[in-house]
Amino acid sequence: MRPDVVWFGEMPREMDRIYDALSACDLFVSIGTSGAVYPAAGFVAEARAAGAHTVELNLEPSEGAGHFAEAFYGPATEIVPAFVNQLLRG
Repeated sequence: MRPDVVWFGEMPREMDRIYDALSACDLFVSIGTSGAVYPAAGFVAEARAAGAHTVELNLEPSEGAGHFAEAFYGPATEIVPAFVNQLLRG
């Protein structure tokens, strides 16, 4: 069986649905990416252009770090739970 992932050089399935979701989201969070592989690397710019608050959670700044309104850097095992807890507290 093939896992439901996108390998390098492939186009994600359901691109129309992805762009619809990006244009409608209030919060866009990117976790653990280089920000170098398109079309996914361009998703943050699409979401931001539609008015979403953008957050990068990563080990280090991605190539698209300048597109994010907020960023938290460190191991995902630390920064993702901390971010989720912050969201849940309001």
